[in-house]
Amino acid sequence: SEWPLYIVEFKAGRTDLFYRAADRMVLLQRRDTNASLAGYHPPPADDAIRVGDLVIVEADRGKDLGKVVNDSITLGEVEAFWAGQARFDAHTLTCTSSLTGSGGQSPPTSPGGGGADGGGGGGAGKKEIAPKMIYGKAGAGDAQLLVAKMQDELKALALCQTKVRAKKLPMEVVDAEYQWDRRKLTFYFVAEKRIDFRELVRELFRLYKTRIWMASLQGAGGFEQ
Repeated sequence: SEWPLYIVEFKAGRTDLFYRAADRMVLLQRRDTNASLAGYHPPPADDAIRVGDLVIVEADRGKDLGKVVNDSITLGEVEAFWAGQARFDAHTLTCTSSLTGSGGQSPPTSPGGGGADGGGGGGAGKKEIAPKMIYGKAGAGDAQLLVAKMQDELKALALCQTKVRAKKLPMEVVDAEYQWDRRKLTFYFVAEKRIDFRELVRELFRLYKTRIWMASLQGAGGFEQ
């Protein structure tokens, strides 16, 4: 079956799969009337979402802003997308841990820490296709907010790098990314060995009063406050 889907890209090459509510409604209506999905009619040209558009999307407990990099992928092509997802999984972190969570867990680490989904253990089964929603295109007023967001990300990156140097942590923080609604702040890093950076995350949480996510660019691994 056909379903209009989009790939949206964020910082550090992070990508995800999305659908548009208006597209979904059209298809559901056609299913209800037993019409062929091949008869899908896209939105008017001025309302269509195209490659290069900035869009507001459903995100982790909130909203985010990203750029459309594929506007024509369908469910039939998603298999190929997931097959090549190994490249993207460096930014799709599946090893999570909460500071207030489960008692005897090993400290947060990355990369190669062998977390819940880490490494070689036969986790290559089919991934459930669960695209998130595109709320709409970013408006003219969002451009100003985007500039402010990028400036704040640069400041957060510099501060985090300073703290990492002060703590002599063997890691390099290379980028910072605020979720569009400022409910989450992600720091992207590279490291050659396992690192316990719980103290760093606590300090960042106290400073920014938002969820902090440390994201390894070398494989599955991360830690959240």
